[in-house]
Amino acid sequence: MMNSISLSLTQPRGSVSAPPSAIYYVDPAGSDANDGLSQATAWQTLAKVNGATIPARAWVLFKGGSTFTGQLTLTAGKHFGTAGNITVFGSYGTGKAIIQAGVNGDCGVYGINPQYVTIRDLDLQGTGTLVSTGSGVYFENTLTGGVYLRGVSVIGNTISGYGLDGISAWGNPADTSGSGFDGMSITDNTVHDCTGNAIQWRGCGITLQSLTTFGLAVVQPTIINAYIARNTVYNCIGKSKAIINSHSGDGILLGQSQDCLIEYNYVHHNGGSGGGLVAIWCYDSQRITVQFNEASFTTVEAGTSDGGGFDVDGGSKDCIFQYNYSHDNIGPGFQLYDYSGSASFGELPLSGNKIRYNISENDGGANGATSAKGCLSIGNDDSTRDGTGNAIHNNVFYSSLTGAVAVIFLGANHNRITTSYVANNVFYLTGTSSKFIYTFNVTPAMLFIGNCYSSPSTSIKWGATTYTTFSNWRAAFPLQETVAGAATFKATNPSLVGTVPVGTIGGFDPLLLGAYKTQAASVCKNGGQDLNALYGINMGSRDLFGNTIPQGLYDIGCYETA
Repeated sequence: MMNSISLSLTQPRGSVSAPPSAIYYVDPAGSDANDGLSQATAWQTLAKVNGATIPARAWVLFKGGSTFTGQLTLTAGKHFGTAGNITVFGSYGTGKAIIQAGVNGDCGVYGINPQYVTIRDLDLQGTGTLVSTGSGVYFENTLTGGVYLRGVSVIGNTISGYGLDGISAWGNPADTSGSGFDGMSITDNTVHDCTGNAIQWRGCGITLQSLTTFGLAVVQPTIINAYIARNTVYNCIGKSKAIINSHSGDGILLGQSQDCLIEYNYVHHNGGSGGGLVAIWCYDSQRITVQFNEASFTTVEAGTSDGGGFDVDGGSKDCIFQYNYSHDNIGPGFQLYDYSGSASFGELPLSGNKIRYNISENDGGANGATSAKGCLSIGNDDSTRDGTGNAIHNNVFYSSLTGAVAVIFLGANHNRITTSYVANNVFYLTGTSSKFIYTFNVTPAMLFIGNCYSSPSTSIKWGATTYTTFSNWRAAFPLQETVAGAATFKATNPSLVGTVPVGTIGGFDPLLLGAYKTQAASVCKNGGQDLNALYGINMGSRDLFGNTIPQGLYDIGCYETA
């Protein structure tokens, strides 16, 4: 297949398409003494490209199917473009050009203070996930003064064999000003078999963060307006938390970020050697939208936490996780959690977040009261402030696992998640010894409203007491599943349309998730609550399948019936 480069595809969002100012070719059969301006007079090596001064809006193309040993090192003043003049590094001919690390420390592409540059259609290969000390793509902003670099895109690359991150961009200014990246686009890449030699805070398939600046309540965000879409991330295993004292093996992670969008990614079979990792998550961030992704088969090393599909973590505010499919993760399908010290770090309160219109299927594979892993996990270890205004609504949590826990409350202070709601969800458990709710210590402050519960038996551990009937639970806590004095819950089979579990679908596709629709005669039809009218919660404009909501009264679950 020819990897010709389309002008329209090389430009990041908001930029102007323009023909290249020059095209440079690189071929192992060429010569560095050539001018590089035609395939017949191609350059030969990475060293030539690294040392050359490339004019803005030029293309530098490596011969497809050929291998170039070393690291593509990009330098300010030599390799980057200007506004409206994107410089491109990619492939020509048949297949992707291979950039093969020569030593363990080589990255695939290494750039300090990059701007207006696109990396696309390359095959970046490290020396092996367990020995490499490099990353596939490593970009860093070291400028002081809170400067944002713009126009950076990473498109359509294959990245494997790096010990640290697959694709990473870091803010690292000496003055801790928050200098970082605005509008970075990471799309259509495949990242696999990386992170196995991670060091502290480094070890993700794809990550955009800061190395020096934390706490969006007191500093500017490092990453703004990033777009991460249609990537596949798998077999990023991480390294033991006991060795590096940090999470690793994550799929996609944002930190110190604002107004970013993560969508249509397929993240699967990550973790195993690392601990504290999640397929797709954010922390110390605000207004992050995560939608239309599939996350599955995440695992962690024994004795460590997390290992789930999706996580709205400490210091996250006004984030929306919607229309996602999580399944077969050892940890929770979805998690809402604030860690100890987030306030002292200058981070925002865990407030205003929404987890809605998602599916969790057979998540929490290490389930049980001692594992802190449920289909949905909610927790707070910050003792200094409340997390408010959070809503987890109109999801389906299904599990056929023995001992499954639908909702687990963890952390020493989960009673400090207040004026927050778990509403209009389906909790459908078919395995023996299942539990609807399990709390580790204090009594939760969140309200459960308008949910549908189905399980072989009823078990609700609320605070120190386990209730085996809804009437006893509601008698002890009369605000639960109650509006205007009337019961709001349904305790019956939700009557789904198809056979579940569905299993792997290879990336989000609502046409393959129709089993989770409810039948017309289901108690879920018109059985939900209007959370906007009751609590001022914006419920969105559509369900997981694209149907407008509401149609009549609100339904329970991720499907709005006509």
